[in-house]
Amino acid sequence: MIDIANSEARYLALLHRQMMKQLERELAPLNLGPGRYLYLFGLYIRDGRRQQDLADTIGVDKAAATRALSRLEACGYVSRRADKGDGRAMLVYLTPKGRELRSELEAAASHCIENLTRELAEQERQELRRLLAKMALPLTAQ
Repeated sequence: MIDIANSEARYLALLHRQMMKQLERELAPLNLGPGRYLYLFGLYIRDGRRQQDLADTIGVDKAAATRALSRLEACGYVSRRADKGDGRAMLVYLTPKGRELRSELEAAASHCIENLTRELAEQERQELRRLLAKMALPLTAQ
């Protein structure tokens, strides 16, 4: 019988919830929920992406991406334009206001990660990243 109370899945879920709570607190003054910052990070990596590509990268469905991007657009952090190559697709761009948030978002994410991993030595952190990446590999290949 599986010991769900002591499983990897439970610990991953606990860590995720803890990080989301901390990010929500840190990002509250920016009017960003923890889920919406992921879209901005995706655009920091590559601006002018198709909305569907961004949703796929983050791992959300089309409706969730549309809602989140509408909120980010209303806050003035992103803009959306029709793709000239495919009129059905939308391209998402950072606005100057969205670009200005980058250092604050990176600092908040870094702070949260530091808090979650403060009990680990650097070698343990590297091993944890390696193992998590190995676990996520089949998911990122989908």
